[in-house]
Amino acid sequence: MIKHRHMQRQRGAYTIFTLFALTMSMGALGVLAVGHAAWEKNRVQSIADMVALTAARQMSDGPNFSEAREIGLQNGLLDADEVVLNCLIDGEPTSDCDNALTSRVSITRSVLPILPFFPNREIAVLAEATNAPTVVGTVTSGLASVDSAQSALLNGLLSSLGGGSVNLSVLQWEGLLGSNVQVDLLQLKTQLGVATMNDLLALNLSALSLLQESLAVGTGAAGEVAQAEGLLGLLSGPLNAVDVTVGDLLAVDLSGQSNTVLVTNFGQLLQVAVLNASKGGGVTVPISSGLLNLDVGVQVLEAPQVFVGRKESYKNPLVQAKTAQVGLDVRVRQPLGINIALISLSALDMRLQLRAAGGLAEVNTMECRYPRANNTLTMTVVPALAQVCIANSSGNLNTSVGSLTCGAPANILNVNLLGLVNAGVTLGAQGSLESDPVQETFEGVAPYTQTVDLSVGDTLGSALENIDLDLNVNLPFVGPLISATVNGLVSVLLNALAPALSPILGVVGDILDNLLSVLGVNLNTVDVNVNSMDCQSVVLTR
Repeated sequence: MIKHRHMQRQRGAYTIFTLFALTMSMGALGVLAVGHAAWEKNRVQSIADMVALTAARQMSDGPNFSEAREIGLQNGLLDADEVVLNCLIDGEPTSDCDNALTSRVSITRSVLPILPFFPNREIAVLAEATNAPTVVGTVTSGLASVDSAQSALLNGLLSSLGGGSVNLSVLQWEGLLGSNVQVDLLQLKTQLGVATMNDLLALNLSALSLLQESLAVGTGAAGEVAQAEGLLGLLSGPLNAVDVTVGDLLAVDLSGQSNTVLVTNFGQLLQVAVLNASKGGGVTVPISSGLLNLDVGVQVLEAPQVFVGRKESYKNPLVQAKTAQVGLDVRVRQPLGINIALISLSALDMRLQLRAAGGLAEVNTMECRYPRANNTLTMTVVPALAQVCIANSSGNLNTSVGSLTCGAPANILNVNLLGLVNAGVTLGAQGSLESDPVQETFEGVAPYTQTVDLSVGDTLGSALENIDLDLNVNLPFVGPLISATVNGLVSVLLNALAPALSPILGVVGDILDNLLSVLGVNLNTVDVNVNSMDCQSVVLTR
């Protein structure tokens, strides 16, 4: 009896142990199944993250995102997986992927059980990635096109700042303005010891310090960097004598923050820094062409800017930057070479005032695609009005960028009629030119430069040659016996003067066209320089 009871207790113990073992085994298998599902979910989440990041770098290829799907298949995405890709604007799916910045990827996968009697598990993951494409460039004219007159202009503008005279040669100016050294603005921010782009824009420092620090972080051929450093040293006095605010040089629309590549060209940065430093000042440049002598007074009213913009949904323009606006006061002197019986003329001495402006440049759209050769960027160049006066006063020209108001006609020469009557010839004229806005589309990978042809159809030369001249002779009182003769001579004189003056004004305009181009002003063409267009700054946002 005792033995039988002992055996019953032993069998009971075995049964409990077996149940315990089975329970523990089943629990372990359950844990293993859950762990397997968790591991699989993490794996699929990684794939979703990768697909979302790839899609966000090429939003304009949505909503299909063939490249992003291919990347997913190469990294573990299964044909049996259910994949949904969307473009998002304000968190909502949209078919307008060109204006979207965020991609959303959802993946649903059916996971087979680790043992036959376990049910299939379905896992679902979601990923979102947001891109912030940026663009950096300038809008100028004739950036590295410098001749002796333009060199004198640049030297004079900088010498007028104080700190000593500047006498760089044409080749030296071309070397500086055409420098191929690249400057990352974020590195410049760090170099100058400020935390954000907003802090950089608010920074006020000498033009020399800004350009020296830009070269310190600049990248390019060692010889070119060294040459730029040496030439910049020759400008150290005047550039150190004037402070600039970085925000005047850079037209930035990034919401104050950026972690992307923002690269500009040192030559372009130098150009806008020099013209900003010279703003409000002036210099007179003497120019001779044959018998024609000009004294060209130049004032920079508004300097050009480097533009830095970031794409946002439905934002247009992404960024807007000024091109140069310049005021000129020109004195023109030349013997007319007109010999008419009974009429003798003094030399021509005429004043001309002109305000010329390149206007604005707007970046309208950016589309990041794959391959990058299919990227597109659209810009609009909005030319401003060019205004000309031949008038008595140059006081119209000041540091204001408002409209130019012409004064009274000016005396341009004296005439003697019949050897008896001395009179003055006055001339008044005014004209304006304004182009329609021009939109351009650029394709491919930056950097690139393109000349935008405006629709003015005139240079200053042709505009001045065809301007409507208001010529008059101011006669003193003459006796009735000679008045008819004098009036006849006046008519002959006026008929001869207009065709003689027109070619002179055309030559003057051609000279001014050439002179202004280095300041970023051109009535017919504008050079658009896109230094960088970054489509890579993508972060996971979910």
